[in-house]
Amino acid sequence: MDASQSPSFFAALPELAVQFGTPTYAYDWATLRERATTLRAAFPDAQVRYAIKANPNVNLLERLKSEFEFGFDAVSGGEVHRALYAGTPGPDIVLNGPGKLTADFALAHEVQATLVLDSHDEVHRAARHAPGARVLIRVNPELQVGTHDHLATGNGSAKFGVLLKDVPEVYLKARKVGLNVIGLHVHIGSSIDNPEDFTQAFAKIQNLASSVGPVEVLDIGGGFGLTLDLHALGQKATRLAQAFQAELWIEPGRYLVADAGILLTRIVGLKRTHRPFVICDASMTELLRPMLYGSRHAVLPLRERHAPPSVWDLAGSACEAGDVLARDITLHEPVEGDLLVIAQAGAYGASMASNYLTRLRPAEAVWDGVQWVQWRRRDILSDLLAAELAAAPAVGAHHD
Repeated sequence: MDASQSPSFFAALPELAVQFGTPTYAYDWATLRERATTLRAAFPDAQVRYAIKANPNVNLLERLKSEFEFGFDAVSGGEVHRALYAGTPGPDIVLNGPGKLTADFALAHEVQATLVLDSHDEVHRAARHAPGARVLIRVNPELQVGTHDHLATGNGSAKFGVLLKDVPEVYLKARKVGLNVIGLHVHIGSSIDNPEDFTQAFAKIQNLASSVGPVEVLDIGGGFGLTLDLHALGQKATRLAQAFQAELWIEPGRYLVADAGILLTRIVGLKRTHRPFVICDASMTELLRPMLYGSRHAVLPLRERHAPPSVWDLAGSACEAGDVLARDITLHEPVEGDLLVIAQAGAYGASMASNYLTRLRPAEAVWDGVQWVQWRRRDILSDLLAAELAAAPAVGAHHD
């Protein structure tokens, strides 16, 4: 199995299937604790703002707040409310994103969250709806990085941030309209394993030091790949913050939770066209990343058989041709009813799950070393229909 998770976690997965059914998201708290400890060691002086979108379960947020004293990076008003519900003070929340609503600005102002301004236009909107707010200016370093195009947020054609040449003007404009500009924010993308990408971004940011005035906070975002040398990155980021005489903030998401979570699914059938397929009860509605990003997740059988290996594609049960969760996986005599583990699913798995095809979003549970603790029950049909039935006239009703 995956060495990043505890043996007791895998031993307890059959019990999970009985208790909560499949498909179900399962998290190993020991793995998450190890990741958080590694992160703290690599960035000992940084303020950590966990990126809620990676996995927004409020039970997770509460534990990250209570056990590690993390703050949170939100990209919507709803995520701000999740952080507040988890007991986080507003000043420990950053509100990011390229298209904030008027209500988002007002909420950030009300709770005293830090706003990350993404454009000239947002400077004026923040001045109207969040006067005097603490703000960071998001920088687009115009950098090509080694990740999927959909995950690259810091190239010059992306919708995120202010181009390098415009940052001094935006920085000054924000100060002139009365905003409390505390620093710079840069996030170059997600799932970045090449440290040189960060090195180049940091070099471009350092060139701004002489043109923007005092910088109290340098927020380098997240996007740390799972195999990235985090200690080396931490040293470089710390040196950059020291050059600005600024406090360092980071916004890890997937790095913390991806390895801690798996999607447990059950084989519902086998078939062959020109390719051999194992069909499971999970689908793109539970795990969208393979279809959206072309991401690859290891697939492991929970029960190994002593039989010759064969190669299969793992197809989901949604009625979509693109609903293939993995290609060319090796299994030993797969059988209907077998349980499969889809690895590295703790990030952008449950958070992107949908009710497309009126499928019921899965349960979530965490293994605390002794027992399974439910973090989310599986949807029931009444959850999905409640808002629709509340808005619709009764069946058979007549209108004059």
